Amino acid sequence: MDTDDEMRQLKSMAKWILLAVVVFFSSGYYAFQELKFMIWGQTAEATVTNVFETAERRKPLLAVEYTFTDTEGQHHSERDDVPRSWPKPGPKVTVQYLSGVEDSSRLEGHSSMTAVWVFLTCCGLMAFGVFKLYQMASEAVDGPPRRRRREL
Repeated sequence: MDTDDEMRQLKSMAKWILLAVVVFFSSGYYAFQELKFMIWGQTAEATVTNVFETAERRKPLLAVEYTFTDTEGQHHSERDDVPRSWPKPGPKVTVQYLSGVEDSSRLEGHSSMTAVWVFLTCCGLMAFGVFKLYQMASEAVDGPPRRRRREL
């Protein structure tokens, strides 16, 4: 193998590693957001004040504006943008929110569990990669694994 081929392989490998790092950290961020809602999230009944269609980055969305009162008696007027395929809400909806965090509410069921699964998959692949790296390093230092012969 010549130096040009090795450099091309190294560049290709670096691109894949960079992509993996970006996916790992971005999915980790969203998975952490879901974890916060799972641990500290609270629910409340909200009154829908407005529903209209909007778009974000050319993606059609359904904007739902609502008001609710949290457990501490604070009144909130917030909005959640959901996919347009989301069922049209009635006059009352259930929302999840993080107590004490402004603009942290969302319609119940509007979660990102895909990010959690992507993050867990990344963690599993990283663990496998570390294991394989350990195996390769051990083999480089100690030589290939020896097998015992069975005595009959």
